[in-house]
Amino acid sequence: MKTFCAIVLTFGLFASLGLAQTTCPSTQSTCITQISNAAGASLSVCPLATAVTGQPPACLPASPSNVWATLPNGGIAQGSFFSIYGSGLGAAVSTCGSLVSGSPCIWPPQYPLPTNLNGTTVSVTVGSGAAISAYVEFASQLTSTFAQINAVLPSNTPTGTGTITVSYTPSGGTAQTATAPITVVPASFGTFAFNAAGSGPGIIMNAKFVAFTPFSSATPGETVTLWGTGLGPTTVEGSGPPPVVNLCAAGATCPVTVWVGNEKATVLFAGRSGYTAIDQINFTLPSDVVQGCYVPVAVVTTSGSSQVTSNFTSMTISSSGGTCSDADGIDYADISTQVAANGKASVGVVSLLSNYLNIATLALQWDNDTANGEIATLTAAQLDSFQGFTLASSAGTCTVSQFEAFPPPKDPILPGLDYLDAGAALTIKGTAGSATVPKNTDGQGYGGLVGGAYINCPSTMPDCPSLLGGNGGPPFYLTSATPPAIVADTYTVSGPGGTQVGAFSGTIPVSSAAASFNWTNESSLTAGSISRSSPLTINWTGGDPNGFVDITAVASTVTALLPSANTPGVLAECIVPANLNTFTIPTFVLQAMPASTGGAALAGELLVGPASGGVKITPVPTGLDAAYVFYHFIAGATVAWQ
Repeated sequence: MKTFCAIVLTFGLFASLGLAQTTCPSTQSTCITQISNAAGASLSVCPLATAVTGQPPACLPASPSNVWATLPNGGIAQGSFFSIYGSGLGAAVSTCGSLVSGSPCIWPPQYPLPTNLNGTTVSVTVGSGAAISAYVEFASQLTSTFAQINAVLPSNTPTGTGTITVSYTPSGGTAQTATAPITVVPASFGTFAFNAAGSGPGIIMNAKFVAFTPFSSATPGETVTLWGTGLGPTTVEGSGPPPVVNLCAAGATCPVTVWVGNEKATVLFAGRSGYTAIDQINFTLPSDVVQGCYVPVAVVTTSGSSQVTSNFTSMTISSSGGTCSDADGIDYADISTQVAANGKASVGVVSLLSNYLNIATLALQWDNDTANGEIATLTAAQLDSFQGFTLASSAGTCTVSQFEAFPPPKDPILPGLDYLDAGAALTIKGTAGSATVPKNTDGQGYGGLVGGAYINCPSTMPDCPSLLGGNGGPPFYLTSATPPAIVADTYTVSGPGGTQVGAFSGTIPVSSAAASFNWTNESSLTAGSISRSSPLTINWTGGDPNGFVDITAVASTVTALLPSANTPGVLAECIVPANLNTFTIPTFVLQAMPASTGGAALAGELLVGPASGGVKITPVPTGLDAAYVFYHFIAGATVAWQ
């Protein structure tokens, strides 16, 4: 609609098309190990800006090429960007295509778009149709074992299941991959994100095309612009700029719904920005929209009878339009002065987490009580990408994220933080005793089991503790009863001090009201299958009236007893004020999860329980600008999502 900004390219165009470390079988020098569309971008955690320099950082492991296509938004939309990962897919020198040229890649695009980039071609075949060549915009062998391609799927590609093949013709001859399965759909939107992983803060801008940050928020009622790819096909593509067509023009049936928090925004424009595969959505925030630093944003596209929910990103919203704050006690004003003066701030956060799961099909109970300490310096850019200090969306909302094997997913920016030394180990002390939380072996913060991975196994399964990683220890935050109950207590977290952070001690109470939390409709919901096609209401009594309730739903494609390292899954989490006593998970959130009707024990889960906000540790330890401690104690059972 208007002149495209450089920031959209730098943080947006390839923000959901990042690197993912992959390894081919030793017998294959040329292979595809993963395909990622924009909506599934959280599977890839490194930015293309790094790829252009030829210095990819350490990344999360990737999945085989077909498993992520099983998720509800796993298809690749006609006319959208997608990425391919593997080995032997391109030249050793990073090269930009005609859409983005130069070093680093910059606008404007040059037409016609190439289907062969330095010997790399991508061929897509759907059904019995003819092979179609994708437009290749980036192709490089970045390390000895890892290569990446960014490409545009032509708008005239037929929809349906098909295969994709990559050919690379270096001076020594042609190398071709085996085919990999893909699914082509009319529309599946993916919002670009700051963290280059399709999650966390999205590329969402004000009328001056300036992106919102924790220190510059949107205001209720403001009209904003979101950037992404995957709204659907266009009539002109490879030969020149696509036409700017508003899918939501006056009088048209708008196929795009934008959810901000749990409210619908008013969509004014949705369509191509005037650049190939780059879509923009202009929408007006509701006047009563939830305010906070991590208000979720999701886009639902409708094509015929099919609806697809995008990846979930977030945005900052504040009535002041300035620094954001959340109802959970986290206020960016605590560090705004330090960030403004130094471009960074040092923060410590200790989380007390308990997850109790009744695995009904195996007649066993599994409890994990953990403590984690993230104590690090974050730059302003990292804060712009951060998913939050309390691991949750703004109060009263739900967010969705993808994971591999076991939830929860890890914030992709955490490995890149400058972690600080606060001593050899932290200590958690409560009625059950005290527990040591050592430094993580990778040097990235502190973490460990404080209640064991306690498993109450039936006598018919004597091997289940070792199978599930349990050590038989009692729970720390709960009683040892079956089912366990939360202990009303005051927990003390402390650190002895290290070379960068001084000694500290802070407390967090678990009130008797929080300990009396009761999920009143648990038995009716966990007794059978739960539909993802209608809203899901959770009711409870108790809970700290000044605290919150954590509602966590998990759906995985696992079909075996336990997931493998690359089994994909989706976690939906809602944070709700406890005094509401009821909350309804919207349908668009549930439909972002896959069905879990395969009968596997851990394919579906639903857990609910009390959660605190961030309680400040005072005095703030020397070496830090702010410090917090919080808890989430959730319990539930395995379920079947339909």
